[in-house]
Amino acid sequence: MDLSRTSARRWLSPVPWGFALLAAASSLTYGGDHAVNAWASTNLANMGDHPVEALITSAFLFGADPWACLRGIALAGAILAFLVIRFGNMRAVALIAAGQVLGTLVSEGLLAARIAAGQADPALRTTLDVGPSYVIVSALAAVAVAGARRWHRWTALAALAMRAPHITSGLTTLGVTPVGHVTALSTGMLLAWGLRSSDARHRYLHRLTLRAVPLQTEERTNGRALST
Repeated sequence: MDLSRTSARRWLSPVPWGFALLAAASSLTYGGDHAVNAWASTNLANMGDHPVEALITSAFLFGADPWACLRGIALAGAILAFLVIRFGNMRAVALIAAGQVLGTLVSEGLLAARIAAGQADPALRTTLDVGPSYVIVSALAAVAVAGARRWHRWTALAALAMRAPHITSGLTTLGVTPVGHVTALSTGMLLAWGLRSSDARHRYLHRLTLRAVPLQTEERTNGRALST
């Protein structure tokens, strides 16, 4: 990857800035609106009624506290910028979308199974569950594994270490949020590792191609010389 092409231009990418602006507008406007949060919640009730809308809207609601909201958006914007610098816009969006979708599907699917088995309260189907945490955790994990620069990786690792108690709290009781966090983290790590490996293979093949071209040219030149 040519890092000289990525730094300044990708810091101005529409993905982190667009996410930050939409999140700030939606959170500061509707963060305290219970009806909006209830509609956007990625719980079992909404996933059975309007799953796509809930999955998208939930990721842009940071809560009602303006300062906490802005701090969270600043962190999310910076980490998304690191992700775009490494993987570009489309792959960065695909990666965080996978973290949000799989984090929700696995955690809510496990809850549905536990309710069906009589191991969880059916009232949990309508639990309020909004926020971008699956997006942020998957992005942090991806940057920690495959960030373009060392300080990007160390920043992501430090943020993950600071959030570890929150990420894993309640995991032993199979709580929806910690199960979703661990799923999103695993998704980010695995996808970033796969993309990094794919990029490495492409670079290797590209180098082989560049080396082969002069050899082929020399062989053709020598062949013409011998024929004359």
